[in-house]
Amino acid sequence: MEEGTSSSSSSRVKETEIEKEKNHTHTRPSLKSDNRFNNYQFWKENLRDNCFKRVRQDRTRLLWKFRLSSPSLNHHQDLLDTAFRDIVSDEFHKIIKNDDDDLLWDDQVPHTTYQGDCQEILLEMQRIFYEDLKFQPPIQQESAIDTWEDEVDDYLARAVYDHMHLNADKTCTEQIWCPLCKQGELKEHHNLIYCTHCKLQLTKANELTLDFLRDRLAEVHIEHLDRGCRLKPRFCMKTKFNLTALYITCEGCDTFEVVI
Repeated sequence: MEEGTSSSSSSRVKETEIEKEKNHTHTRPSLKSDNRFNNYQFWKENLRDNCFKRVRQDRTRLLWKFRLSSPSLNHHQDLLDTAFRDIVSDEFHKIIKNDDDDLLWDDQVPHTTYQGDCQEILLEMQRIFYEDLKFQPPIQQESAIDTWEDEVDDYLARAVYDHMHLNADKTCTEQIWCPLCKQGELKEHHNLIYCTHCKLQLTKANELTLDFLRDRLAEVHIEHLDRGCRLKPRFCMKTKFNLTALYITCEGCDTFEVVI
C-alpha cells in the first residue's frame, strides 16, 4: 500500500513538473523579439536626437534662405517642410548605413509605425525651430552680429538670389557690386573688369564676363555656406606666380580658394 501511494505521488510530481515546463516554454519571452523592440527604440531615439541637433545647427542657414526667398508665409512653411524632411531622410539613411544589425530592417516594424514616428519628429523639429528663434537671449543675438546670418552682404545676397533663380527666370540684375569694397560697381571696358570705387581690376579672358563673374561669386558663396560655416567670408586680390586672382577667404573654416 505504501509503495502504491509513493509511486502515485511520484507520478503526480513528475506530471506537475512537466506541466510547469510546458507553461514556462509557452510564456518565455522571445529574446529575438525583445532585441527587435529594443533596437527600434534605440534607432528612434538616435534619429530624434540627430534631427533635433541638425535643426539647431541649420537654423541660421534656413533663416538666410527665407531672406532671399518669397515673403509669402506659405512659401516659408514649404521651405521648412522640405528642409526638415530632407534632414530626417538624411539622418535615417546614416543610421541604416552604420547599423550592422539587420533586425530592424526585416519588415518587423510596421510601415505605419515608422511614418507616425517620422511625423512626430517633424512636428517637434518645427517646434524647436520656432522656440529657439523666439527665446534666443538678446545678448546672444548681439554677440552674433558678426555672423553671416545677421550681417548679410548686399552684393552676395543679390548674387546668390540671382544664381538660385537663373533657371526659373533667365534675367539677372544688371548692377553688380564689387566684392572687395562693396561700394562700387563692377564694369567692363575692353579687356578689363574693374570697380568704379576701388582698385579692383581683372583682365578679361575669353570666358570671363560680368555674368560669369557674378555666377562664380554666387557659387563660391553657396559652397562656403554648405560647409556649415556661419561667418561672413571675405574677398581679396592676390598675386601668385605672376598671376593675379580674386580669392574668397574665411578664418572660421580656413577657406582660401580662387574665385576667378
